[in-house]
Amino acid sequence: MKHQLTAFLAAAALLSPSALPAQDAYRNDFSDMSAPLAVTGTGTCAVSGGVLRAKDSYAVFGGNEWKDYEFSFRARAPKDAEQVQIWAGFRTFNRFDRYVVGIKGGLQDDLYLMRTGYMGLDEFLGVRELGFHPVPGEWYTLRVQVAGGRIRVFVGDGEKPLIDVEDKNSSLAPTGGVALGGGWIDTEYDDLNVRQLPADFFKGVKRDEYDGRMNARQKEEKHAKERAAYSPKRLAALTGVRTELSLDGQWLFMPEYQMKDEAKAVGVDNPDTDWHVMTVPDFWTPIRIWLHGETMPTPNGHEAKGVSDTYFQQESDRCENYTFDYRKTGAAWYRQWLELPEDIKGKRTVLSFDAVSKMCDVYVNGQKAGSHVGMFGAFEVDVTGLVRPGRNLVALKVVRDIKGAAAQTSDAMENYYSSVRKDIAANKDDKQANKEVLTDIPHGFYGDNPAGIWQPVKLVVTEPVKVEDVFIKPTLQGAEFDVTVNNTSKKNRKFDVTVRIADKQDGSVLYEGTLLEKQKLGKGEQQTLTCAVDGLKPKLWEPSSPNLYDFTFSVVSGKDVIDKTTITSGFRTFEARDDGYLYLNGRKFWLRGGNHIPFALRPNDRELADKFMQLMRQGNVNSTRTHTTPWNQLWMDAADRNGIAVSFEGTWSWLMIHSTPIPNESTLKLWHDEWLQVIKKFRNHPSLVFWTVNNEMKFYDLDADKERAKEKFRIISNTVKDMRKVDPTRPVSFDSNYMRRSGVRRFGEDFIATVDDGDIDDNHAYYNWYDYSVFRFFNGEFQRDFKTPGRPLISQEMSTGYPNAETGHPTRSYQLIHQNPYSLIGYEAYDWANPASFLKVQSFITGELAEALRRTCPEASGIMHFAYMTWFRQCYDKDGIQPYPTYFALQRALQPVLVSAELWGRNLYAGEPLKTRVYVVNDAEDGRDLGPMTLRWSFTDGNGSVLAKGEEAFPAVEYYGRKYIEPAITVPQTLPSARVDGKLRLQLVENGREISANEYDLILATRDWSGVNAPKGKRIVTLDDAATKAALAAIGVEAETATSVADLIKKAGSTGIAVFPALSNLSEDDAKALRRYTAAGGKLLMLGCKEAAKAAFPEYITSWINPTEGDIVVMERSDAPVFDGLTPLDLRYFNNNQREMPRACSATLKAVRHENVTELAGQMKIHAYIDGGKPEDRIAKIESMRGLTMLQIADGKGRAIVSTMCTEKAPTDPVAARLLANMLCELAK
Repeated sequence: MKHQLTAFLAAAALLSPSALPAQDAYRNDFSDMSAPLAVTGTGTCAVSGGVLRAKDSYAVFGGNEWKDYEFSFRARAPKDAEQVQIWAGFRTFNRFDRYVVGIKGGLQDDLYLMRTGYMGLDEFLGVRELGFHPVPGEWYTLRVQVAGGRIRVFVGDGEKPLIDVEDKNSSLAPTGGVALGGGWIDTEYDDLNVRQLPADFFKGVKRDEYDGRMNARQKEEKHAKERAAYSPKRLAALTGVRTELSLDGQWLFMPEYQMKDEAKAVGVDNPDTDWHVMTVPDFWTPIRIWLHGETMPTPNGHEAKGVSDTYFQQESDRCENYTFDYRKTGAAWYRQWLELPEDIKGKRTVLSFDAVSKMCDVYVNGQKAGSHVGMFGAFEVDVTGLVRPGRNLVALKVVRDIKGAAAQTSDAMENYYSSVRKDIAANKDDKQANKEVLTDIPHGFYGDNPAGIWQPVKLVVTEPVKVEDVFIKPTLQGAEFDVTVNNTSKKNRKFDVTVRIADKQDGSVLYEGTLLEKQKLGKGEQQTLTCAVDGLKPKLWEPSSPNLYDFTFSVVSGKDVIDKTTITSGFRTFEARDDGYLYLNGRKFWLRGGNHIPFALRPNDRELADKFMQLMRQGNVNSTRTHTTPWNQLWMDAADRNGIAVSFEGTWSWLMIHSTPIPNESTLKLWHDEWLQVIKKFRNHPSLVFWTVNNEMKFYDLDADKERAKEKFRIISNTVKDMRKVDPTRPVSFDSNYMRRSGVRRFGEDFIATVDDGDIDDNHAYYNWYDYSVFRFFNGEFQRDFKTPGRPLISQEMSTGYPNAETGHPTRSYQLIHQNPYSLIGYEAYDWANPASFLKVQSFITGELAEALRRTCPEASGIMHFAYMTWFRQCYDKDGIQPYPTYFALQRALQPVLVSAELWGRNLYAGEPLKTRVYVVNDAEDGRDLGPMTLRWSFTDGNGSVLAKGEEAFPAVEYYGRKYIEPAITVPQTLPSARVDGKLRLQLVENGREISANEYDLILATRDWSGVNAPKGKRIVTLDDAATKAALAAIGVEAETATSVADLIKKAGSTGIAVFPALSNLSEDDAKALRRYTAAGGKLLMLGCKEAAKAAFPEYITSWINPTEGDIVVMERSDAPVFDGLTPLDLRYFNNNQREMPRACSATLKAVRHENVTELAGQMKIHAYIDGGKPEDRIAKIESMRGLTMLQIADGKGRAIVSTMCTEKAPTDPVAARLLANMLCELAK
């Protein structure tokens, strides 16, 4: 590995003119409009009105000899700009190797620093809060100092830098000038000043960043103010047979490191005027949840992953500005004073906690009343004998970690990331994959050991006879009830049990009556009584009509009601039947799902819960999954109200994952028991349709020890059996990502028959993000490859990428470390590029995948698309949340009745037939069959103007069915311009009413547009190849035909262009002849070549790799002349009018970095994780997946363009044709 990095750095050094003298000082006030600019990019960059104006391009000032220097400038966005984005660069050696610094306004207000590297060797160096909101029209000053590997960035007149870092890999960008511009927002620059710095400029200078946080004095003032505002909770009088007092709000708080004396912490006579104040419910630690709370490796330690720097910083600031040090707080004391009335005497009094993380002891008036272990389970503490009228003290000790530590890394998460794409053999000896990971109390996807009273608390006062629990088991005509009654009095009691069922919305009574009469309960006894009602005609709960009822259960003694409790629930059934389908209320049900919504970010925000779920329903989403973090009552109530069906997942993601050891018995019992508590807690919610044990345990596939894997299987199986005892009404998913066929394949039918592996098969997939192109699943491959007969097949995690929550750029860790976005959009993935590129491509992939799976998988039962909350701007903000384009693509794809076009290639010639199938998928929410319909189609331009239209009859489609026709659709012959970025629009009409509509982006172009740049009057000669001649003819080039390489060279001569088509063999003599030809000034175009290209240019082209699919190619230099008339997102989905992968390239060439080689277009295999460790390791990984599909080679006096692009599709694809014409045009110069 070391020699690869050394070679890489040596190549960079060869490119660097380091012998040039350093510049002492440079100034530019941009008053000289005639001064030439060295510009990179496809946008605008020019001096005008005394400033440099730039958008989507940058200008470089200075030379590659500049190394250690300080520079400053001022910049602004125009007053009418949507936001401020000020971008600059330094040590800008070339477009690939440079540092980039930026002021990010809009919703972020950050300072950003990174180093870009050739072929993906990028490293993130930091993001910091600005401390102010940049306003368009205002000038801002940026100053950067760089010497050696040390970089300091100042904003305005600040004495301290906002960023002060040491780049340990600064040798990857050692020299270069200053760049101004490059962002996607118009920006004006002025007053550039540069001065040379000595190499030892930072000698003796300690790192000292400005952080903007509260100082000690400010914290003390805040402390005093908050403590003065605290007031006890007060219950003036009891309000009936059951009184509930919320204890949410402000509690007194003291970290254990400041209060180690238990007696003082819980004693009623000990003063607490110096205690801090903490909000309940909340964590005292920052919420560090998946993506939003995770970090990624950088040369200076871990930084936020970048799905939302704003949210990450908000959580950091919340806790940094506490009046204590949360980092030192491994345990803490809570106190709450209660004023209780006289009439609590003789009553039963209980403290009810929805959840406390993670361990707690409860004290009342100095006496220990109870304890609890677990993060998610609800628990009650009977304090009847401990409270009294008047003043009372409730105190809790809450411990953050079972080991007493303040923080613990998520070993399970690290195990997953390091081994998820490895097979059994690779995991067998992997230290990380075999590391013990279950060492703490289950905490879902929360990292960094969240701690605190994070769910609501209340005081409940009742009579001694109390309804402890009710389990409602609904049917379509009634329900069965398990009513648990407890008698804590000192005498036997007789009672009746009654129920009143009232419509939640209008209050109308569905049923009222006595369920059980003359029941007897001895003193101190508790019983569960079973009863039922039937013959009702309730309004059923389902996503399209989430009808709810209030079930009020009363315990009646004589004429007196001695207790009553109301539970909101509904009537519905949900089944996984043996025919292999899911059924809701007796009919087949397709999960149109959006997995992962912002519960964990804002667990106690009711307004956000309702707002988000309403957006889900408006987006045609009917289901979700409590992905890796069990919800609370607030969010489950919202799901009930808003009609979101829920797969409720367990408390410990990756339990016993892969080859990890089996935890000890006590640890497993802790997990098992709490999970059953959680099931009992939420089993009355009608929105909860099935249980999912855990997330991606994968031991059944990947544990190298087969016998240990079986034992793990038995452990989970036994838990599933216990789950069915607690709740026999719902199906179970054994694990989110488990399929029975996998279990049978690994362990055999006989073993699987001995275990309970649940009812539902679930396959996780990340198409076009980690695994394969969406087009690979256009023909029902999902159900073909994963369906087990008799088992419903779903995917609870179908991912297509994660935009960040403020701009829509790809999440930073994927952008810079894993580099999945490069595979999709190339350099448009960077934070200074227009985020519309990623949002457009991600919405395309998501929509196409969702439609394809619905069109072609009638034997499946639904898909949950992931990660749904990342497809919204500010998903954590109830006021600021806005859908991204992916939301609308999925909204179209998830229409209950879906009209959907199967389109392969996306670039079409004017006047040509469009070969497509148009499907109708019928998942009508009322379960009805569709009658005969009319399909209306039209082509529109970018302004929505109709260019052509037509209609055809469409046959009837039964419920849960899908049919297609092949309509006669022709692209309009006449276009308003030579190229139109237009749409195909579909409308489905039944009985004169639109029941579905859809649209698809297409490039429509004339043949004149495609060939406009083809050289005129230039001799072009090709070897005899029918496909190549047809492609050249498509752009108006009548090429001469050569019979051999020698004939090709002779006919092309010194003034023509020799075209070498996709031939696999090139003899040594012919290769030498081609090199003599180019060296003498010849122009060579090699099309579709791998072997021949390597044979001809072995010093530049070393090998090639076959792409995963080859349907997406990205531009390495979008401003290169070969891309004239094309946009960075055009090199994809080339059309050949066939129902097959719409490839844009046939191979990816491995080329050396050399001054004679100009990179033009590239391709990276669709892939999963790339570790963010040593540069040499990253180089090796990236090298195995990424290369060039177009490059230009300067060879002596001549030039060659080598291409593996599928330009043979020029007769049917205008973009392929334009690209071919442009390559010829470039060689003709």
